[in-house]
Amino acid sequence: MVQVRPFRGLRYNTDVVGEWGRVLGPPYDIVDAEQTAALRDASRYQISHIEMAAGDAEIADAATLLQEWRAAGAIIQDDTASYYLHEHEFVDGAGRDQVRRAIFCAVELTPWGDGVMAHERTMPGPKATRTALRSVVGADISPLMAFVPDASGRLAGIMEEALALPTLHSGVDPTGDRHTLRVINDEAVVSAITKACADDTIYMADGHHRYESALASIDERSGSRQVLMGVASAQDPALTIGSNHRVSHWPVPDDLLARLAERFELSESTAEQLPASLPPGSSSIGLVTRSGAWLLAATERTRDAMPEDVPAAWRGLAPALLQFVILDPVLGIDADALAGGEAVSYVHHFDDVLSMVASGEASAGWALPAATLQDVIETADAGSFMPQKSTYFIPKLPTGLVLHPLD
Repeated sequence: MVQVRPFRGLRYNTDVVGEWGRVLGPPYDIVDAEQTAALRDASRYQISHIEMAAGDAEIADAATLLQEWRAAGAIIQDDTASYYLHEHEFVDGAGRDQVRRAIFCAVELTPWGDGVMAHERTMPGPKATRTALRSVVGADISPLMAFVPDASGRLAGIMEEALALPTLHSGVDPTGDRHTLRVINDEAVVSAITKACADDTIYMADGHHRYESALASIDERSGSRQVLMGVASAQDPALTIGSNHRVSHWPVPDDLLARLAERFELSESTAEQLPASLPPGSSSIGLVTRSGAWLLAATERTRDAMPEDVPAAWRGLAPALLQFVILDPVLGIDADALAGGEAVSYVHHFDDVLSMVASGEASAGWALPAATLQDVIETADAGSFMPQKSTYFIPKLPTGLVLHPLD
């Protein structure tokens, strides 16, 4: 049983900070130094002043800043423990308007597999920084993103009814997405949300590093035993997983196509056709070099080339085939090389893959299909972990909507 609780959220006071959307920001792992500087220049209250802190000195400054904001009334704390309904309006990769909903709540921290399920491996570097930030600042700044299967549609129905509640905040963030926040503190509705989540299983979508960091930073503060999550319903059509493509930087062998033909069925393609040739959940891979583009379809030979110790839950997924049938045996990019970060980069937009290959920044681009929610559920239920960066839920939850204090 998952323990999901309402909490007394910390949130921006627009009478002090001004336009709400302007002070929201992306999570730490999708912005670079230049983007961070631009965000911080936009407002003295921009959440990136805290979210992007790294290193002992910056993290100590971030803790002081949050205290100053609270003292000045820029950040206020709600009097009543509440759930928060978040609506996220965005345009998807196909140019369609979407609205995704999530309940912001405090979830009891437990080891993976005890009601909260993971599907992706983590790396030690990011965890160390997030652990320190949470402990010193004394709050969850950036929400984890999760979902429940919600087979009955009960949670989705509660969120639909909660749309009748007054709007607390609404605004457009620096990326152009619109966000709306409502407070849910009616006892009957709060109880219904708690029960709906307790009767279900929570699957992590985005935030594996931050969850493990929170586990590592539990202390005497009662709130440190819970972590901030935005929980969506799997019945929400706007809960989507995008593709997470790769580019490789190491030189490719002259006989690359011949070696790939030993493992896949190759067919010539065009860069424009490749994304449409990779439906979600498929095992095909797209290859782009400066010489052309090809579609690599998995065959029995591909499956035979997979190491026997790769878990059955995800051995047929394209990221696994790329790693264990191509990158490692053909290009010599093993797990250590991946961890080093110089051999392979992860790219969300296929146009960026093409430009990196065309410029020579990358020797080859690897187009991958998106995983499906069922892929995530089956992998997590098997107690397994996909290769890193196998999923990319889009868009990510922004930071600054509401904070979860540990005190």
